[in-house]
Amino acid sequence: MTDDDDTEDEITLAAEYALGLLTSGEAVAFEDVLSVDPEMRDHYAQWAASLTTLTDEIDPVEPPAHLQAQITETLFGPVEAKPSLLARLGIFGPVLGGLVAAVLVLVVLSQTNFLKDGGPTYVAEIAAEDASLLVTARFDPTEGTLQMSREAGTPLAGRSQELWLIVGENPPISLGVWPDGQAQAALAISADVAALLPDGVLAISDEPLGGSPTGQPTGAILGAGAVTLL
Repeated sequence: MTDDDDTEDEITLAAEYALGLLTSGEAVAFEDVLSVDPEMRDHYAQWAASLTTLTDEIDPVEPPAHLQAQITETLFGPVEAKPSLLARLGIFGPVLGGLVAAVLVLVVLSQTNFLKDGGPTYVAEIAAEDASLLVTARFDPTEGTLQMSREAGTPLAGRSQELWLIVGENPPISLGVWPDGQAQAALAISADVAALLPDGVLAISDEPLGGSPTGQPTGAILGAGAVTLL
């Protein structure tokens, strides 16, 4: 096979990924290539830019009001039925006893610090229903940072975890990639983004090493939690 044939195959593969035609396994393999191959990233970027122009002449349509609730329920399950973090931990019994104790200590200490900071403090509990991921988050208004502590759910080998803010029907906003190998992280939050926190949901997705190559989640949503005012 010639170099031209190889290039043609790469362009075709990038097009199939951009169109969502790859299987989940093929998409993950392609994303791994994206993270290390600049030429493949160029092929994908060209396809993504080209495909977005297809809708330029289509008039925007206001989505129905019920769509947000349907999307939220599809991604995260019924909001009303979702138990609190402590309730979810409680169902696992003594197997996770040590983990429960550690989280309780973290929550008590964190809330004490929140009250000292002054200003509105927002918190979120980001968790998978099977407890494979467990993250506590709080927005520090003094420092302008989102303080993250991961109790469970380390990234897969060669993958990264990325934090997103989802507000209504707007595209998710990337808040940053979790630093590799760290259980705690502080992500700087701009004033504009901080203003959106009261209406948002924090979610963590599985992404290629270094984060999403598209600016939007590409991998599985590992866990999510609504932002609440402390």
